Amino acid sequence: MAKARFWRLMAAASVAALLAACATAPPTPEELEFRAWEDARRRDDPLAYQAYLRAYPDWPNAEAARYRIEALMAEEAAAWASASRMNTEAAYENFLSLYRWGPNAAQADARRAALAAPRLAREEQAAWEHAARTDRIEAYEDFLQRWPAGANNEEARDRLGYLWSTDEGAWVRARRLNSPGGYADFLNAYPRSIYAAEARRYLDAFQRADDEAWDHARRRDTIREYERYLRDYPDGYHRRDAERRIYALEEDDRRAWAYAQRMNSILAYENYRRAWPSGSYYSDAARQIDRLRAQQSPPPPPVVSPPPPPPPPRRQSAAAATPAPAGDAAACAASACGQPTATASAGCESAAATSTTAAAGEPAACAARAAPARAGAAARAALGGGAASAGLRLRFGARAAA
Repeated sequence: MAKARFWRLMAAASVAALLAACATAPPTPEELEFRAWEDARRRDDPLAYQAYLRAYPDWPNAEAARYRIEALMAEEAAAWASASRMNTEAAYENFLSLYRWGPNAAQADARRAALAAPRLAREEQAAWEHAARTDRIEAYEDFLQRWPAGANNEEARDRLGYLWSTDEGAWVRARRLNSPGGYADFLNAYPRSIYAAEARRYLDAFQRADDEAWDHARRRDTIREYERYLRDYPDGYHRRDAERRIYALEEDDRRAWAYAQRMNSILAYENYRRAWPSGSYYSDAARQIDRLRAQQSPPPPPVVSPPPPPPPPRRQSAAAATPAPAGDAAACAASACGQPTATASAGCESAAATSTTAAAGEPAACAARAAPARAGAAARAALGGGAASAGLRLRFGARAAA
C-alpha cells in the first residue's frame, strides 16, 4: 500500500514537472546567440570563436569574434618565436600551457621532448640504481610505476619476479594480508627467515589485541558485542566461541519471549525488557505493555447533564381557594382574641384552625416561616378563652349570691 502510494506521488510529480517545462517559453534566438557568445569568450581560443561564427556569421558579435581570432593568432606566433629563440625545455612548456591550440603546438611538444630526454634518462638511471641497491620488492614496484617504459624496465621485471618466489615475497604477502593466519603460514613455511622474528612480534601483538577484544565482549555478554568482535577480528582466535555464544543468546532470547507471551501480562513483558535490553523482541514487548495497560484502564466517567429547573408555581384565580396565610390567621386571631365574649373564643379557635389549614397547604419553606406566627396566635387564643370563661364564672356567681 505504501509502495503504491509512493509511485503515485512520483507519477504526479513527474507530470507536474513536465507541465512546468511545457509552460516555460523556449529561448529566443537572441538569447541563444548571447549564450554562444559568452561561451566563446569564456574559452577565448580561435576554435571557440570559429564555432560561434559558423552558427552566427552575420550577428552583431561576429565582427568582434573575427578580430579576436586574428589577435590570438598573432599572439601565438609571437610566443612561438620567443620560445624558439630561447630553445629551452621550460620555454616550450610555457608555450604549450598557453597555446595548446596553436598551429605550432606539435612542433613545440617535439622540441620539449627532445630537450627533456637527457634529463629523463639521467633520472631514470638514478632511480634504477637506487632500486638495484635496495633490491626489495617495494623498490622495484616503485621504479616500474614511475618508469613503465624506461630503459631498465625488463631487468626490473625479471628481478621482481624472482623476489616474489623467495621468503621476501611470502613476507610481503603476509604483511599486506595482515592477519594471524597469514603470519602463521609464513612462519610455517619460513621458520628461519630473517622476517620470522618480526612475524612473531606481529602475531603476539595481534593475540594481545584479540584477547582484549574478546574479554570486553565476554564481560558485556550481548549479541551486539560478540558481533562487533567478529567484525573487528574475523580471523580471531575466539571466532568459534563468539559464534556459539551468539547462537546460545539468540535461543535464550527466543525462549524468554515465548514465556512472556504465554504469561501475557505487564509484569512478564517488563521482566523480559529488563533481562534483554538488546533483545530482538524489545520493541514488541513495549507494544504489548501499552496494549495491556489500555485494556486495564477504567472507562471515562459518563457525562451527566444537570436536571432541568422546576416549573414556576401556578397562580389560582379564585381568592377563596387560596389557603389563608399564616400572617392573616395570626392577625384574625389577635383581633378576635380582643373580644371579652365567647364569640371571641370561637373566633380565635376558628382563626387557629384556619391557620392550621393554611399551613397544611403551604410549601415547607412558607410553613417554616409562618410557624412562629401560628404558635403565637394559638397561645393568645388560649389565654383569651380562659379569661372569658373566668368572667362568665364571676358573673354567674354574683347572680347566684343575689
